[in-house]
Amino acid sequence: MTSTPVRVFAASTPAEWLPARLLEFSIRETTSQPVEFAQLHTFERPIPMPAALQNRPRTPFSFQRFLIPELCDLRGQAIYMDADMQVFRDIAGLWDTPMEGCDLQTVQAAGDGRRGQFSVMLLDCERLAWSIDKIVAQLDGGALTYETLMYEMRVASKIGHGIAPHWNSLERFEPGLTSLLHYTDMNTQPWISPDNPLESLWIDGLRRALTAGFISDAELQREIDTRHVRPSLRARLQDDQLTRSAARQIDATFVAPYRSLKSGRARPWNSVRSMAGAALRKLRRMSQNGWRA
Repeated sequence: MTSTPVRVFAASTPAEWLPARLLEFSIRETTSQPVEFAQLHTFERPIPMPAALQNRPRTPFSFQRFLIPELCDLRGQAIYMDADMQVFRDIAGLWDTPMEGCDLQTVQAAGDGRRGQFSVMLLDCERLAWSIDKIVAQLDGGALTYETLMYEMRVASKIGHGIAPHWNSLERFEPGLTSLLHYTDMNTQPWISPDNPLESLWIDGLRRALTAGFISDAELQREIDTRHVRPSLRARLQDDQLTRSAARQIDATFVAPYRSLKSGRARPWNSVRSMAGAALRKLRRMSQNGWRA
């Protein structure tokens, strides 16, 4: 076991506190490695806003990943993850991925029609030496666009794709293989909806975190009261047989926080194209996972 802590940073806002906390629990639950975990919003590092509307971040946490080398004093390695994830195997399998002279290692595109979004990355903080202020200046000056920054990661000189695909499994779980499950479709993430076919995996993880005292009952209630997560979570934790229709009734007045997020352009999760894509992916997952609506 290495004595160097595995450093993990999760993109977040206060509304993602619970899923990010459960992500942290799932990492610690499955490893004997020392782990340093941080939710990026807690650093309160100001991120400048690009002048052009089309270059502005789509979410409040889109640009947070570029803070990580600075937060690590441009030293060593760090892992970046989105908050909407859950880990099932030892994080050493990701942390020990050879850098092979690359600035960063990421996962190959999933092959499901989505663009790679660099949502799981192993970073060499010294080689990257990112400055968010300089990156935004490049956006303003035309050297970068939102697409070349976020989908091509042009601020890295050499990008490797050496992280195994099972470290970013998009809405699909294969027992014994899936290392990291990524709940990518925002309208069915299990903390805001009962309609995810893999909801029970996340609920079971939350139950274990509560039993272990890693998440307190008071913290769970706080997240429900602040409307960061769905009210039916408590009933679901108490009753494995709670039907989705019953959960929907409990959540009748709940509005998921992501629906109020502001971005530079139309919110991608409310666009007709993105909603249609999400619906098709949901049907595909239902077939793969033997789940019925």
